[in-house]
Amino acid sequence: MSREIVTCGVPFEDPNVKEILKTIKKDGFTAVQIYMHWNRFEAEGRGKFDFSYYDKDVRLIKEAGLKFVPFFLMGPKYAAPEWWIKDKNFVPLKCLEHNTECPIDSIWNPAFRAEVDRVIKAFSEHYLPMDVIESFMPGICGDYGEAIYPVHGNWPGAYHSHTGMWCGGDDAKESFRKAIEAKYTDIGALNAAWRSHYGAFGEIDTFLRHKSPSRTAWFDLVEWYRGSMTEYVDFWMKTARKYFPDTTLYLCTGGIETPEHGSLFSDQAKTCAKYGAGLRLTNEKNDFFSNFFDCNAYMRSACDHYGAFLGLEPVGPMTKEGIGSRILGSAFYGNNQIFFYFNNIYPDNDMNGENAEIFRKYIHLIDKRRNDKKVAVLWPTYVGITEGGIPERIRPTAKFIRQRTDYRFVNENMVADGVLDNISLLVLPCELFTRRDVADKICEWVYNGGILFTCGKVTDLELEPIEKFDKMIGLTDETDFREGFVTYEINKDIPFESFAKHDVFNDTTGITAIADDAVALAYSKGFDMEGYPGMYNCPLYSAFYRNYGKGRAITYFGTVTLEYDPQDIFGRVYFDDLLDDVLKNYSKDLRIKGDEIVRGEINGEIYALCPGGEIKKV
Repeated sequence: MSREIVTCGVPFEDPNVKEILKTIKKDGFTAVQIYMHWNRFEAEGRGKFDFSYYDKDVRLIKEAGLKFVPFFLMGPKYAAPEWWIKDKNFVPLKCLEHNTECPIDSIWNPAFRAEVDRVIKAFSEHYLPMDVIESFMPGICGDYGEAIYPVHGNWPGAYHSHTGMWCGGDDAKESFRKAIEAKYTDIGALNAAWRSHYGAFGEIDTFLRHKSPSRTAWFDLVEWYRGSMTEYVDFWMKTARKYFPDTTLYLCTGGIETPEHGSLFSDQAKTCAKYGAGLRLTNEKNDFFSNFFDCNAYMRSACDHYGAFLGLEPVGPMTKEGIGSRILGSAFYGNNQIFFYFNNIYPDNDMNGENAEIFRKYIHLIDKRRNDKKVAVLWPTYVGITEGGIPERIRPTAKFIRQRTDYRFVNENMVADGVLDNISLLVLPCELFTRRDVADKICEWVYNGGILFTCGKVTDLELEPIEKFDKMIGLTDETDFREGFVTYEINKDIPFESFAKHDVFNDTTGITAIADDAVALAYSKGFDMEGYPGMYNCPLYSAFYRNYGKGRAITYFGTVTLEYDPQDIFGRVYFDDLLDDVLKNYSKDLRIKGDEIVRGEINGEIYALCPGGEIKKV
């Protein structure tokens, strides 16, 4: 597969469009994308195809020596022909919040799937003989074709649309009942798990979070809701592969994995990999760290693990700094495709501005490369479900780590699917809850030689202790969690140099009674406060490690903070130094120097992003 540098929004109405196309080819673009609306090429009724509206532009693309990327749109409202919306087989999505329909096709409607199959077949029969397509990208749902449920709508006020749970229709409810019955089989088992009182599976209905019987019930609904979108992805990619057997395929997806979006990027990557396909993620902005954290690194890791590939698209206007940042980010990931809107590079049709200069200077760095990073940070999916998608509480720690080394994000499903087999260091960046099978996988991985750094408690989905995990890291049956002002001494005889340089720190959290073979990193022996005998008389621990099998678990139970406030009456804790030591000991050093923004590795050489979007080889 050769690299794909794609643009969209070329001004075909411009009288100089042929010269514009020559320039973008010379600058390094390989293909032009066009939004192909169903209601443009089958407007008059079923089977009455007319592709002439697009054909003239496709011919110009081919004449310029470029390739063509059709963004094939059937799912969104603005792409649907009126005759289909009025058809008796059309079934709209319906929201739970207002019990109101939205004129976007229900993903559970089999009649629409028959239309998709029919139309893709006709589309391929028309365009494949032209020998001009670089890749084919279906737009299956969402507001603009993303593999998510409706969010904002195409134009506010045009129809009922909002960020919500679009599973209020009878078809969605029936799908949910069947999925829950298949999972639990016995109504008693369901009631035990959900803490509910259903008499039969037929009584179950879809519900909003605040009306869910329990945490587990809500997680089950979100799992089904996301699973329904993943199954819909499977249908679309399978159909596309049937009619485009040798064409590169991409799935358009986006958003931030809020429950309402219905996306789980790891599962979408896994599904696309089944069909030798990739994904186009539409999340990118101008800032490197925003892009890294807002699902790009996580999606790339999922693609690598399951065998898919990735292209990245911006959400709006780009600065020259953003262009350099996006190019280097994709180069670090090893992405084969990068996408820019025409105006990102040539604002106001200026073919020689500073944006175009940065693009020409560095676009050669884009190429397909395998990511084999040995460091991973857990992307806590279930924390994200309860906190609106991206787990924001891990953002500062994630940035701190990326400023020192490169790594993968891995979520719970990826852990269950064996991603840790190729990881040497795993960081759990916050106190979290997860599935018991995932915790078991982490324990097994540590036992076989993995290095784990974890911050705070790890519990199951109902916030109950996971005994095997607790014992692995060094907790005991007597361990208790305490809060209150404590002065901790730092152990000097430990393999964490920066942390060991300090003598003491004050904090308000800690635990008692760690395992006999655990090594204290920060501890307080306990004492009797004058006038308050017995008030504080047991040892407390803020950080410790325990060797487990061939591996090691390093645990920190103190305050997770990466910035020192000189006005803090308790002084500074040293979480940052401990985490930095762990990275020094167990990862590749990619710390920035001078005015560098971030460093990374490309083909064994180190590159750095610098101010102004400039990129330098270190």
